[in-house]
Amino acid sequence: MNTLNVGLAGERSTSQKVAEILRSAIFRGELALGARLVEANVAKSLNVSITPVRQAFAQLATEGLIQVVPYKGTNVVNITEPLIEEVYGVRLRLELMAAELALPYMTEADCGLLEEYARRMDRNATEGDFEGFAALDIQFHALFYERSGHSLLLELWKSIQSRIRLLQTYGRSFNRPAEPGEVEGRHLPIVSAVRRGDLPSLLELTEAHIRMGKAMLSAHRAEPH
Repeated sequence: MNTLNVGLAGERSTSQKVAEILRSAIFRGELALGARLVEANVAKSLNVSITPVRQAFAQLATEGLIQVVPYKGTNVVNITEPLIEEVYGVRLRLELMAAELALPYMTEADCGLLEEYARRMDRNATEGDFEGFAALDIQFHALFYERSGHSLLLELWKSIQSRIRLLQTYGRSFNRPAEPGEVEGRHLPIVSAVRRGDLPSLLELTEAHIRMGKAMLSAHRAEPH
């Protein structure tokens, strides 16, 4: 746990900072899938009391990153096929709704921002920075929820963001670095459909995009590592 020992001073509460440190460690793979977490050990490593660690555990459990089993302990979640099915099944339905609602409100500036995300994602994937890629991919798709004007839809998206990012980081970790233009080419057609105001194409591309991500992840799970 020494790799997690960073400063906790700042505006956010101690429990929020502890949650952020643990969340980042899970996304980076410093805390392995299925790894056991002990409140006392984490508290000692971060030089904090048990209470903020317990609160951080509760937050991360809500996000779906850890499992707290009474009388048995706390572990980082494992990636299972049912988890993949559940997360991507919910995501597909939310994403299609977000795309439909957001399209009338997307501006040229939004399209430019989406293109910038796509370029940066492509660079990260080419360089093997899969954590950076996953973070940018979340930002790319989040823009549709933010422009949807639907506060509950945005809230639901935020509730599954950590699960999506975990799955993306996990899946990409088994990939070779992407070829230049490979990732960009999977996102720019979506931007083009937005720019044209072409709802049928946008929905078709969005569904294909998400189904491809799920298929790639399931294929990685099935491979021996």
